[in-house]
Amino acid sequence: MAPRKQKHWNILAAISILLAAVLAVSGISELDVGRVPSRDALRLASSSRALTTDTRRLPADGWTSLRGQLMSDRETTTDQEALENARFHIQAGVYATSTYDLDLSIPSYSANGYVWLHWDDALQQYLEEQNQSINERITLVNGLLSDAEPVLTPLGPQPVQQADGSYYQLFTYLGRFYIDKASFRHFPFVTVSLPLVLEMEDVEGSFDYSNLRFEADVQNSGMGLFAGIIGWLNRGWSIAEYRHNYATNFGLGGSADDYSLIVYDISFGTSAWSAFWRLMLPLLVVMAMVLLVFKVRADEQDARAGIPVTVLLTLVFLQQTYRDELPDLPFLTFLDQVYVVAYVVTLLAFVLVIYIGRRYGEMEHMPEGPKREQMEQRLHRLDEIWPLTVVIFSSVSIVLCWFTLPPGG
Repeated sequence: MAPRKQKHWNILAAISILLAAVLAVSGISELDVGRVPSRDALRLASSSRALTTDTRRLPADGWTSLRGQLMSDRETTTDQEALENARFHIQAGVYATSTYDLDLSIPSYSANGYVWLHWDDALQQYLEEQNQSINERITLVNGLLSDAEPVLTPLGPQPVQQADGSYYQLFTYLGRFYIDKASFRHFPFVTVSLPLVLEMEDVEGSFDYSNLRFEADVQNSGMGLFAGIIGWLNRGWSIAEYRHNYATNFGLGGSADDYSLIVYDISFGTSAWSAFWRLMLPLLVVMAMVLLVFKVRADEQDARAGIPVTVLLTLVFLQQTYRDELPDLPFLTFLDQVYVVAYVVTLLAFVLVIYIGRRYGEMEHMPEGPKREQMEQRLHRLDEIWPLTVVIFSSVSIVLCWFTLPPGG
């Protein structure tokens, strides 16, 4: 085939590939399902809490255990008045003795520990009228059904009346719980929040936010000696009351209901160095092979062409290995984006190997002279600038991937 005609076919092939890419992106965008957010909402209440909300005190990565939105100053004042005027009050404390069996693929964890409740005489009288105990009305909102349903087990047959007329009861909890907050977008640099959520079940409509308020026992809550997970770094615990707005009135009529709930959680993060050695270093070693592909002698084109293919298969295997640790996410994590950069570099290396191989094939049929020397110098220049080009392109792309990550899980 004549060189000019061959060039025309190459241009047509490039245009076809570009058109196919545009059609593929357009088609996938049309088929992609948008996410419908939950209408339920959490607002941080104004009662006592052990929770960092000041942005100046946040860690460098911006992680916080805060859920939902903060109240405005005016809303906080109104909420304080509502807290004082509430009919029933419960002070709740949580002490986790052990956390274990963290599973990011669900995501969930197992834990056990203690929960204690202080409540006023008005609530006790109401419960006695209903012929119920408080543990029959307290629910663990984020409990999961596994081998057994998570429950609160009282350590005494009856609550103890205190000198001030209030009531106290200590419970143990044991179960598996759902994780609602994690920084999967930054994977493999992950922080997860392991929550325990307490709320009163309201059958007759007497325990809504205006009538019953939780208050966190900040001073006595905490975590025990075994409340850690091997391989993860503890980032502290928090406990706070939230206003939970349900987007339903549960068929009772009227507007949607708000309820007070307590969220206790422990935050864990991965070690940055451990994540680097385990997941990033193998990728860097594999990509070094692509970086050095054009350092193979020019007359060994079979060896050159084999390296990108081998690297591609290795990348697929490595990516599948770490993806098994994660749930099916509707977005690309940081490491996913790094692998996209690696795939692009590998494809470019393979295309360039084919191009240079074809040019060397043409040189074999060219007579000695300036034209052949000029082509040889051009190919030699491609061999020399490839490593630097890969390093610059990959570094800039990865930095952009990191700084363009949207906030949230």
